[in-house]
Amino acid sequence: MARKRGNKWQASVTDANGKRHRPAFDTEAQAVAWEGAANLAVDEGRALPPISTGKAGNRDLALLGSLFEHVKRTHWAGMKSASTANLNAKTVVEYFGEKKPVADIGSADIAEMRADLADRGLTHSTINRKCAALSKMLHVALDAGVINKMPRIRFSKEEQTKFRYVDELEERAILAYWLASGDQDLHDLSEFLIDTGARCYSEAMDAKWDAFAKGFTSVTFWHTKTSKPRTVPLTRRVRDTLARRWKTHQNRAGPFTGGSKDTMRGRWSKMRSGTGLHDVTPHTLRHTCCTRLINAGVDIKRVMTWMGHTELTTTLRYMQIRPNGLDDIVALLERPHEATGTSVQSTQRRTPRLKKRVLTPPPPFEPSWKTRQA
Repeated sequence: MARKRGNKWQASVTDANGKRHRPAFDTEAQAVAWEGAANLAVDEGRALPPISTGKAGNRDLALLGSLFEHVKRTHWAGMKSASTANLNAKTVVEYFGEKKPVADIGSADIAEMRADLADRGLTHSTINRKCAALSKMLHVALDAGVINKMPRIRFSKEEQTKFRYVDELEERAILAYWLASGDQDLHDLSEFLIDTGARCYSEAMDAKWDAFAKGFTSVTFWHTKTSKPRTVPLTRRVRDTLARRWKTHQNRAGPFTGGSKDTMRGRWSKMRSGTGLHDVTPHTLRHTCCTRLINAGVDIKRVMTWMGHTELTTTLRYMQIRPNGLDDIVALLERPHEATGTSVQSTQRRTPRLKKRVLTPPPPFEPSWKTRQA
């Protein structure tokens, strides 16, 4: 049983040889965690676990708030998804509180958090991202000796939802809005996103002038989500747009560099209100490019290469939006009927007609004695 000793918490365990071990820890949670692990080791005949203070450098990781700051600085800093990971982890910290002892977070607590986030209207996929951030923090705590065992974290199955993409009328409405509002930059960027399928922030807005081939015939995205560069050819309208922007923006690092996410979000929010396209985001235009390639009949392998997907299953998810993908199969079923001139109704089962037979009456019966007399 861990006990308070001055400013420390003392654990007490007796090993197999009768020797008592009383290490001191900064928090009760650390003392209880080590004591439980040590007692289990004695029962199983193993060596006692190492004594850890649960600190990384001068930082105490026993509390969730400190653990979050440590993981943010040492694990997520510099990652492309750092801002997203930090936001997801911050949601977890706000739910439990910065002063929550990490060792006190159990499977039941995590399940309650999931239920609470679902009540707020968050989707299964969004909640899974929050739990993934928590899982990362708990693994760091496990390595630091703050906890002895990872609590079970349940991840919900994510359903394949319908992709949002814009049709030609919606595209014209978006481009017309940018021009009417005097925003040539977003007009040109929107065309670029639709015709290349580029990711807005990490690829299109990050592309430098030297990433484009001579005459703007193609562009190479060097910094991608998958860390694998890819090159895609450019449409005529994008080539014309880039040639025009080169004349006026060659002093920039790239045709669309210099913008910020916050500014983009504000301008897109106004566009959605003005056009009524409330569910359209910059990433929707990437879906639009992929959708148009699929609907045009481009084979899956080339679409996968164009979009920069590393898994074929990612590209196959777009097949659900191709309504005419089975039309050629229906045509195959129609051909036999067209060739014979029959219809479905005419091929239904009918009762066969019986052929008329002429029945010959049998000869008259005569007794056998009569036959012998004759």
